[in-house]
Amino acid sequence: MNRKKRFVIAIVLSMVLMLMAAGVWAAPPFKGTVPTVPPGPVTGRCLETVNMGTAILKVQKPDCIRVVRLVKYPAWRYDRAPKGKVFVGDTFSVIAKPKDAVVQICYAYPPHLAKRDAKIYRLNEEAKPKVWVEIPGAKIGNGTICVSSAAGVFSLIGNP
Repeated sequence: MNRKKRFVIAIVLSMVLMLMAAGVWAAPPFKGTVPTVPPGPVTGRCLETVNMGTAILKVQKPDCIRVVRLVKYPAWRYDRAPKGKVFVGDTFSVIAKPKDAVVQICYAYPPHLAKRDAKIYRLNEEAKPKVWVEIPGAKIGNGTICVSSAAGVFSLIGNP
């Protein structure tokens, strides 16, 4: 096979692949199936509500949320999930003013997370070593799980 034939075949294959890729992403049945990437970090002088895509954080006035960061690899950065549990949702670091401001955090809670008995945990940074502690009093309904706690590091943790 000469160079010209190989070049033509490569061009035709490239065009076929591009058309297939465009068809998959543009096809109506697939619209909305790709999850959005949470923004981060979100900062502000005095934020009352922050939507991170998979979780919504709120604080009561006169307190303020200053920074919310998505934490990648929480097991490496802080500590592993409690024994027999795994991280099943995003982890967020919340800085508020005052430091001990009460934050309400609501995660999306689809049925597959309910089956894994997922709960919201807060990192106890004062313990040596740091440990994840379940926040009691979770309210589950309308596709969300919500808790209120002092600002800190939060994660959705459940069964494997």
